[in-house]
Amino acid sequence: MINNNTNVAATYTDLNALQGIRKLGKQDQSAALMEVAKQFESMFVNMMMSSMRDASAVFEEDSLFSSPEGDFYQQMYDDQMALSLSNGGGMGLAPVIHRQLMNSYGNVNKDRSELPLDQGKLHDRRISVPIYQPLQQTLEQVDAELARQPGTPQASASETVNSPAAAANIASGNGGKGQQFATPADFVAAVYPHAQTIGAELGVDPRAIVAQAALETGWGKHMITDEQGRNSHNFFGIKADQRWNGESVNVLTHEFRGGVAMKERAAFRSYASLEDGLRDYANFLQSGQRYQNAINNGLDADQYGYELQRAGYATDPQYGAKIQRISRSDTLKDALQQMQQSLLTGARNDG
Repeated sequence: MINNNTNVAATYTDLNALQGIRKLGKQDQSAALMEVAKQFESMFVNMMMSSMRDASAVFEEDSLFSSPEGDFYQQMYDDQMALSLSNGGGMGLAPVIHRQLMNSYGNVNKDRSELPLDQGKLHDRRISVPIYQPLQQTLEQVDAELARQPGTPQASASETVNSPAAAANIASGNGGKGQQFATPADFVAAVYPHAQTIGAELGVDPRAIVAQAALETGWGKHMITDEQGRNSHNFFGIKADQRWNGESVNVLTHEFRGGVAMKERAAFRSYASLEDGLRDYANFLQSGQRYQNAINNGLDADQYGYELQRAGYATDPQYGAKIQRISRSDTLKDALQQMQQSLLTGARNDG
């Protein structure tokens, strides 16, 4: 039976204390982290006591009892007192530190070898988090929950967005956002061939175009659809303004006003097919003077999103960073590999 009350660091001069904590960690991780928390608390108490000593040092300058030897033993006493206080009831700081350590390291013994490494999440930590991000995440979670509610129109995995049935009627009227692709791999397999064609025309890396489409639609899980569940094939969030004479779908969308995310209803363009949607996307960029720095310059996904952001394509101040993150993600990399393997397999079978 493990003795959680074992004091592995009762004396500050015990050089084996850390080894004792390490040994305890192999038996009881929570108890070991508590010992680490107590060590941090003792360091804090020691700093506090040192500050108190320094504040009264001026009164000891001319004291007959003040000497370097006395200061040395006084420091030893303070060090031991700080450790003893933390091992007792302490100041209540150790339990708080322990909870934080458990949140960060409480599952280090769990086998994570099967969990994929998401480079996008690592990149997220390098980006400063704005104050509106928690609100944005909440709104996205609400949308995801609504999409899973019974009655929300969703296409089956066997349907493709370019099928005759899907293109028979163009989505129009009021609508929402529904899932049209089962997996990111299905999404990339459908979009990437058209992105290659449009990318060559625009002078843009097709990966950048796919990454933008993935951002706008959540890898095809939040496509703009009408009340009948018909797909608008609007992969890039292009709104139906006065320049648009075709069909449109009115949905709730996220916009950033003054750096704050909010919901508002807007009309978005609707197309008969995925190919029509990407063709209009190319025309939209080519006809806008402000987008000329983003196209015809051979930009990759690391630059393309930022140029669109600077041109005012979206109100999200993190738009460029998000496109860059998706383009670097393992999700896109794996989906492209699956697509290439599928094409090679098909070529061998045809041969």
